[in-house]
Amino acid sequence: MSDQGDSTIVKTLRCPTCGAPMRPSAESLIVICNFCGEIVAESHISPHAIIKPLPMTPPEGPGQVRSMELILVPFFEVKADVTVDALGYQRRERTETKTVRRGGKTYTESKTIVEYRPWRVQHQGSHNVRFLARQEVTMFGAGELTSLVARTIGGEPVQFSPEFIKGLASKDQSLVALSPEWGQDEASKKAGEVVYEAAYSHAKSQMHEVFDTKVNFKPLVKPTLVHEPLLLIRRRIQGRLYRAAYHWGSGQLLREEQPIKNRGLMMFFALLGFILAPILTQIGYSQYIAFELIGSENAIWWLIALGVVALAGVIVGIILLVRVYKPHKIHSSGSGLSLFAFERLAPAARAAIPKQQPQQPAGSQPVARFCPKCGDPLEQNQTFCEKCGHRMDGR
Repeated sequence: MSDQGDSTIVKTLRCPTCGAPMRPSAESLIVICNFCGEIVAESHISPHAIIKPLPMTPPEGPGQVRSMELILVPFFEVKADVTVDALGYQRRERTETKTVRRGGKTYTESKTIVEYRPWRVQHQGSHNVRFLARQEVTMFGAGELTSLVARTIGGEPVQFSPEFIKGLASKDQSLVALSPEWGQDEASKKAGEVVYEAAYSHAKSQMHEVFDTKVNFKPLVKPTLVHEPLLLIRRRIQGRLYRAAYHWGSGQLLREEQPIKNRGLMMFFALLGFILAPILTQIGYSQYIAFELIGSENAIWWLIALGVVALAGVIVGIILLVRVYKPHKIHSSGSGLSLFAFERLAPAARAAIPKQQPQQPAGSQPVARFCPKCGDPLEQNQTFCEKCGHRMDGR
């Protein structure tokens, strides 16, 4: 009996210079030969662009630069027509004021009326949807980079080529080029999920409650893989190391650790507060005893006043100590993302995209109905509201 099993072909990646076997990483586009140091960079996704990094010159900043690391972070860009239709209701409050007369006197009465009104959020447009091509990246400044790239691509895009990657790696041995986790087909689905989440968040910000959110997402062209340059810098300032992250296609500062100034002065006032607290407490108690002996009514007030001052000194001292031992403060460019953060396609770019099949008219689907008085959802043929009894024809 012959064994007819499935044959498996194993292809070994070999160095083009010395022929030694190389082990590619699932997280990087760059493979370096352990024997001769040859750099191999391959990409199986097309189109694939790289935002050209700025020259590896340290940006201006305090302290001494100790290390620089250039990381190429992968993003997918999907050009798509996006249609959003979200239904819900808004909660509004208004105040009614009226004048009444009782017992020969005139009074003004006010009451707050809460209204729930049906609300609809609609949006239609063509967008460049950019999102991270990996589940997550945890390096410093990654959140700010993702937010910036969603809005715009900064810098000059160039076509991916192994020679370009080799040129970057030869100038800076700390270069890292992360690989994407998904292919282009899955990237289109992921882009639709990203847009839906952004659309729901946008509708939620305008409504008290969202009943339904429909997103029609139609990719217009094949997704493009874009590698964005992130520059990580470590500076030594006053004996401590601080990090800074830049989008190194535009030079924009994304996130930065900044030293806390006046540590010595804050430590002095913290210790002063701790020293004065028991002294003030003792003085307050002594004054309390002295006033008690002469029968003064101000005895307890002296004790309370100096006790409050002593307690305030301890609280301020604790706050200053926490501030002193905090390693740094953070300056961030922000990492918020909304539906309208995605860059709109310019008219010229929109015209260059091939025409798609016409969409199904919106009127072919039933429109949700809500009670104009209480906002309760209604069936298509419902005449009376089950919640408040309001009649739809207004009688």
